[in-house]
Amino acid sequence: MNILVSQKQDLRKILTQKREKIKQNAEVEFNQSVFDQLRECIDFEKINDVASFISIRSEISTYQLNNKIIKLGKNLSFPVIVKNSDQLTFKIVNSNDSFKLGKFNIPEPINDNQDIIPQLFFVPCLAFDLKGFRLGYGGGFYDRTFAKFKKLNLKFYSVGFAFDDQKQNTLPREIFDYKLDFVLTEKQLYKFL
Repeated sequence: MNILVSQKQDLRKILTQKREKIKQNAEVEFNQSVFDQLRECIDFEKINDVASFISIRSEISTYQLNNKIIKLGKNLSFPVIVKNSDQLTFKIVNSNDSFKLGKFNIPEPINDNQDIIPQLFFVPCLAFDLKGFRLGYGGGFYDRTFAKFKKLNLKFYSVGFAFDDQKQNTLPREIFDYKLDFVLTEKQLYKFL
């Protein structure tokens, strides 16, 4: 096992415990004014398709974020891991859709809705650094998916969604780690474009 992989594994354990404490003490998890700053930065009116996720465990709650996306008239989609694939697909969801536990026990929509390629992605994080890199759970699904979309010359924005206290000065980084465009927290918006 290479040193970076080992460093990331050790860091994941530490940062998971840290995030659990952050979650216990969190009074606010969605800040409308910070979300509005993001909307101004990316010309949100021209975006129709938005991908988010259903928060699990100690992740910052996406409940208000997801409801806001729907209220703004956008197509909201969630990631699905298709069997034998190392990338994500995204399915539009509606408020009456049912969910099942997919790979890694992450809720995925059960529907026959078509796959879409979103123009804006909200991405879970264990941590993020001041250069725009995130530490995820180690599967590399978002990194590979974003790399594929870039190769296809698709235009999109990637936004980490995390608690502000998940910020690190730097994180160990591998060549395939994808740099985010923004990180949205309950306190502020970080820009990395």
